[in-house]
Amino acid sequence: MTDFNGAPSAQPRSRAERREMSRIAEQDASMRHAQGKRKTGRKATFWIIGGVAVVAIAATAWVGYRALNAKASLEAAQSLVGTVKDQAGAMDFAGIAQTSELLSEHTGTAVEQTHDPVWRIAEFVPVLGRNLTAVREMSEVVDSIATETVAPLAAVAGGLSPESLKPVDGRVNIDPIVQLSAAMGPAADAFHAATAKGTAINVDGTISQVSDASGLLSGMLTDADTLVSDGAQILALAPDLLGANGPRTYLLEFQNLAEGTALGGSAAALTELKVDNGAISISRQAATGDFPTPAPPIIEPDPKLAELYDIGMYSYLNLSTSRPDYPTAAQLARAYWQTYIGGDVDAIISVDPRALEYLINATGPIPMSTGDQLTSENTVDLLLHDVYVRWAEDNIELTDAFFAEAARNVFDTLMSPTTDVKKLIAGVTRGISEHRIMAWSAHPEQQVALAESPMGGILPTDNAETTMAGVFFRDRSTSKMDYYLQTAINYKTDVCTTETPTFDLSATMTSTATAEELAGLSEYITGGVFGAELFRTEAFIYGPPGTTLSGVSIDSQGYGTTHDLNTDDLGRPVVKFTAMLRPGESSQVSASFTGAAGDYGKPDLWIPAMLNKPNVTIDAPGCD
Repeated sequence: MTDFNGAPSAQPRSRAERREMSRIAEQDASMRHAQGKRKTGRKATFWIIGGVAVVAIAATAWVGYRALNAKASLEAAQSLVGTVKDQAGAMDFAGIAQTSELLSEHTGTAVEQTHDPVWRIAEFVPVLGRNLTAVREMSEVVDSIATETVAPLAAVAGGLSPESLKPVDGRVNIDPIVQLSAAMGPAADAFHAATAKGTAINVDGTISQVSDASGLLSGMLTDADTLVSDGAQILALAPDLLGANGPRTYLLEFQNLAEGTALGGSAAALTELKVDNGAISISRQAATGDFPTPAPPIIEPDPKLAELYDIGMYSYLNLSTSRPDYPTAAQLARAYWQTYIGGDVDAIISVDPRALEYLINATGPIPMSTGDQLTSENTVDLLLHDVYVRWAEDNIELTDAFFAEAARNVFDTLMSPTTDVKKLIAGVTRGISEHRIMAWSAHPEQQVALAESPMGGILPTDNAETTMAGVFFRDRSTSKMDYYLQTAINYKTDVCTTETPTFDLSATMTSTATAEELAGLSEYITGGVFGAELFRTEAFIYGPPGTTLSGVSIDSQGYGTTHDLNTDDLGRPVVKFTAMLRPGESSQVSASFTGAAGDYGKPDLWIPAMLNKPNVTIDAPGCD
């Protein structure tokens, strides 16, 4: 036997020695086998890790690709939503239908891209997954708006045109309005549900691009939700209001802003409208002179209101608008009409001369038998000043006749095919937003919807959405001198920076009249109580709901100002002042209120629909 070098090896001397040598050889073979297996295992692990890496890279690339597609589709959809809004404002119904199709395509693409199985698995990846989930949820929200709100409305609107809504022979075509009304309710519900889902998207820990996009979407939905809801409420009422379900009788109430009240102006005239299946016609008309002055209280007085606004609110038609609550004014006007003129009334609609200017913008100048023309620039001056200067007090019947003719001529022109429907809707919308067009219905189901809409003329009853305060004025000189009254309102609060907020409100009243302007004016204009020397204006400061009055002050440079009363009304504390002003003088009154700890919406101010719009400032540090 030789060794490994070829040299003869010695024979083992014993059996034990041979067994040991055999054990060593087996151990050596085993070690060589294990080393081979480890090498093979390392190769397998390498390929497994490499395969996983390739899959991960491919999946990341795939998700990234789809994310970019989804982002592009969402951005395109957002742009198209703005286009739909503009087209709705322009009444481009055919355009809405076309845009709706494109919108659905883009939102459908966004949803498709974010519902891929790889995408959904990737949502479980830490950090990355949170971003992907937010993008998917945004895609779903926008798609639901496209398919459940825009598309159903577009399907109806596509067959409409402004021409189809124009009155013909004194009748409004209510068929398209009925169709829109039926579609609008479900569409508004779907939009509200999408808004709730969109505002609930969790973007904690997401990248700025995702969180910013979510914030933009949430803000857009929240703002639009109110508009869509208001539109649905009005459209739900429209068919019945237009007599689709039987004849209706309405009173059109004309407010004279030259004699200011909390709701805008005194109730100067009433016009009866008959409505049946879209046909609208004027029936009877009455001015304040057609009612007893004073009359016995037309309804049972509320003692607290009789103290705040005095019993005259119940005894004079023109003072029925004293309280900043249109249902109160409407029910008083309805009672006057039914008692002294006769006949049932289904609803009351209030309009003032400034709102008439907005409506006349849709008709062009309206001729009068006197040779005057009512235009979108001169109607306020003509109705609230010029006719009073033209006719002396002993010819008051001429002014009443002029107002009656103006109401009839404006109505007849609006009901003609020459009316620009787009401008008319814009004018009505503006009048409603400024509380210059208000409505109340004697039918409870209709009134519920009106009360929740901007037409209702009702102050909010809580601070959930906004912390609303109000400052209102009323002429008590029995004059038409609010043509010369300028006002300013300041609302200061720390509601966004403290748990127990304070609310400071001030009102400044200034008479801009001059001796030259007042010379020669009749007592009917300047007032039969004090003449041209002194003017009496009341101010009512309403704090936010649930607050407590904490202070009152007067800074008067005028003849004299008094703090008359502290009380409560409409669930709010109220302070009443009276300012006596000579021509050119000013007076400022203030009230402070304190709120208990709780949740408050952003501060807001109810701006009265006055002849001269108040100069309003809201100082609220920390509020967006």
